[in-house]
Amino acid sequence: MTRKKIILASKSPRRSELMKMAGFTFEVRSKDVPEIHPANTPPEEVPAYLAKLKASALLSELADDEVLVGADTIVILDGKVYEKPVDREDAIRMISELCGHTHKVVTGVYIADKTKEVVFSETTYVTFNALSQDEIAYYVDNYKPYDKAGGYACQEWIGAVAIRKFDGDYFNVVGLPINRVYEELKKF
Repeated sequence: MTRKKIILASKSPRRSELMKMAGFTFEVRSKDVPEIHPANTPPEEVPAYLAKLKASALLSELADDEVLVGADTIVILDGKVYEKPVDREDAIRMISELCGHTHKVVTGVYIADKTKEVVFSETTYVTFNALSQDEIAYYVDNYKPYDKAGGYACQEWIGAVAIRKFDGDYFNVVGLPINRVYEELKKF
């Protein structure tokens, strides 16, 4: 698929699972980089900006035969960005606001080696059913979705009972548009 050694610049277990599913052998490397973007950045551009910011921190350490893959995912509802919840109350608030609406899940991806780079975003629309506060609390208390954009993971209980419809790439909502990543990595 690629002759280069792949470096996944993400600690996300979901992204690792998707890379393995696509048949990639890779090494995980990451640096703690503050996920801060300019205040005037349009919401749809935030994930690509953050993916590049986080992954490019490793660029100077990259060997000639290595290629980096970094990603960042956010949820957007009515122009408002939902990143990872900070605690239980924040997760409950996020899911409560998403319920009964269609929101966007945008994943930005940065792929680079020492000579070139590719930056892109994938958008998927997700429609949630309404849930009761008890159902939302059940999900948050049992699945602890604190490391997930928007406070939920579509591959868990909430996806089975609350997601009515996906319009776009399902795997993008999991955390990585793996089909597009696969195609882009073949070019390296």
